[in-house]
Amino acid sequence: MTIIRWIIRCICISGLALLATSATAQPTPSFRLHCSRVGYSPPEPLGDRAGHSISIGEFVCRVEGGPSDGGTLTGTIVYEWEKTNATLLSGIGITRRPGAITAYQHSEGKASLVIRNGKVSGIVGSGRGRFTMATGTASSLAGKTYAYTYKSVGPGTTLVEIRLD
Repeated sequence: MTIIRWIIRCICISGLALLATSATAQPTPSFRLHCSRVGYSPPEPLGDRAGHSISIGEFVCRVEGGPSDGGTLTGTIVYEWEKTNATLLSGIGITRRPGAITAYQHSEGKASLVIRNGKVSGIVGSGRGRFTMATGTASSLAGKTYAYTYKSVGPGTTLVEIRLD
């Protein structure tokens, strides 16, 4: 009988611990951006060495999830390229939706061209940044930092995954 009480007690304690963990454990907030390129300069050779170039891209994105859900993001990104790999030089943008506006600035980032059968078939990348301003229903994002990853999903379109720190 003592062993049965001990097992029941362990099950009850384990169950309470599990409930407490699930009640306090919050998933890291994340959301997606479905982006389309609206302006892009092909890599511009810098002339100092082969494969060294700079590119500037402008894009518009539909926000899915998070405090800016349903909003529209517009942004600009600048990369320095070494052949098929790039380092972020600058990335900024604004998200607008009724009752909320946010501004962000990327602090670091990398990108690589995806090569298949000797041809460029897409791009992948990642980086970090911070929301420099947020108002209205998105004010909870003010000052928050984030990590992002992205990949091309079709001609001129990219899927970006944002994960708040």
